[in-house]
Amino acid sequence: MLNHFKQKENDVFMNKLLYILAILSISVILLDGTNVIADGANDDLTASVSIGSSAPTVGAISCVGGETFTLNSETTKLVNCSATITDLNGYQDINSVRGAFYSSAGEGDAADTRDNYKNATCVFTEAGTGTTRDAECSFTVYFHANPTSWTVYMNATDDGDDTGTNTVAATVNSLVALNVTETEINFGEVALGATSSEITTNIKNTGNVDIDLNINETLYNGYMNCTDVASDDIQTDAASTGIRYNTTNGFTFADTVWNVTATNALADVSWVEADQNGAPTAPTTPLYWLIKLPADGLTGSCSTTIRIAAAESS
Repeated sequence: MLNHFKQKENDVFMNKLLYILAILSISVILLDGTNVIADGANDDLTASVSIGSSAPTVGAISCVGGETFTLNSETTKLVNCSATITDLNGYQDINSVRGAFYSSAGEGDAADTRDNYKNATCVFTEAGTGTTRDAECSFTVYFHANPTSWTVYMNATDDGDDTGTNTVAATVNSLVALNVTETEINFGEVALGATSSEITTNIKNTGNVDIDLNINETLYNGYMNCTDVASDDIQTDAASTGIRYNTTNGFTFADTVWNVTATNALADVSWVEADQNGAPTAPTTPLYWLIKLPADGLTGSCSTTIRIAAAESS
């Protein structure tokens, strides 16, 4: 009987001990941060996001003096065009700008001073603010660039290699120009009734179109003025005397009908413009001159001014 009661007490004790252990186990689980099964007063979560790259955009392009260009004879003209670049990631994300000025099929065509100019390193003209930064592309354009419709192109790249582009239409005007190498036509001493030796002038086409020549006497209404008061003046376009010119070396006075008149006389020579890729050299063509004097009535020395002007060939 005694053993029976002791066994019962042991059973009760063990049940209580198991109960206590169960309570303690639950408490440990509730306090263990790696096995949370119940919320506390608050919890902290880490939030993150990756910002996508926004491609830059190129605003309206404008050029100094407008988008119609008249080139400079036998030299270059600087074409400056600019635009505002915008990048929604901030102006600091704008990495570089390049440009092209072309009349060829596209900006990607090979560089050619007749129809395609490139600038791989356009410049930023200010530090930038917010999401914008201004850029300028410059092109040094030679005098023989094609007179036609052109395009100004700008391309902006950001740090993510995203790009944006824009264009504006432009025009290069015809440049009708020449340069005469010599400053005078000196026939020297010529006897009365005689014809002078042939004099050569060299004329360069310094524009971007083929040219003809307009030639006239500008000072004395078609005459050479002679200094001796007793002398007649020399009519430059008389029927059988005066001043004549030709594009053929060794011509005779009677060979040509091109004489120097008081009004413009068109010589249809069709001299071509420079056509090189790269720095051009203006093509030079000689023009030859003779003077034939009347048989009498002249003394002293005689002179006038002859104007040679370019006219665009038709």
